[in-house]
Amino acid sequence: MRLVENALGRLVPEEVNGRPAVPFAGIGAHRPGGRRAGAPLVSCADFPADGDKRTGSLVEALRRAGLRDGMTVSTHHHFRDGDRLTVQIFAAAAALGVRDLVWFPSAAFPCHRALIPYLEDGTIHHVEGSLNGPLGDFASRGGMRGQAVLRSHGGRYRAIQDGDVRVDLAVIAAPAADAFGNCSGTRGRSACGPLGFAHADAQYADHVVVATDELVPFPCAPWDIAGTRSIRWWCWTRSAIRPASSPGRPPSPALPIAC
Repeated sequence: MRLVENALGRLVPEEVNGRPAVPFAGIGAHRPGGRRAGAPLVSCADFPADGDKRTGSLVEALRRAGLRDGMTVSTHHHFRDGDRLTVQIFAAAAALGVRDLVWFPSAAFPCHRALIPYLEDGTIHHVEGSLNGPLGDFASRGGMRGQAVLRSHGGRYRAIQDGDVRVDLAVIAAPAADAFGNCSGTRGRSACGPLGFAHADAQYADHVVVATDELVPFPCAPWDIAGTRSIRWWCWTRSAIRPASSPGRPPSPALPIAC
């Protein structure tokens, strides 16, 4: 690993996970060029004629979205330590035989300790996002095959919009969604508030999958994220997103949305 000195006199890698890195040059000293990134164009021709994008399972949703080796998969953290979906995503990826994925969360929590086996077996290559608790300890001890990249919330959004990180597949857990993929975080039994941390993912990702445990009649209005944003399919799985801190609620039917 070749190291260079940044403006603070610290030695930092010139390359991270095979990509060039830009050393800190000082406040206001670095002016990026180019244009913002953009998602592929989609039209009504990409959607089912009846507008119903439901699939039968999360595995089917990921398969239809084209999940393959080396992709960057993003998730949001609005359910915090109650997130049950992320582990299901990588369990499904492992079942499909997909390897060397990059997990790009807006944050990680102790509940994500269950991802460690997928880091060990090569399903996940490395994590770019916050790392704390068991995952942070695992990475600090050198367990991760790739190099961890820590990102602030604002820095993560900038990295997506500037094209520093290309999100191949965004999987958005939504407390409520309709069959077209319009979704909301302020409705449903697992309501968590507006899905702000998922906006960049929905806007710039090549493919978007929405997973919900509460299907609502069309349209899911007001929505946080519109189903026209690269969302081509969707699915749901039982209790996929219900926060673990909400005991006593009856299980909902299972449903996925993949786009």
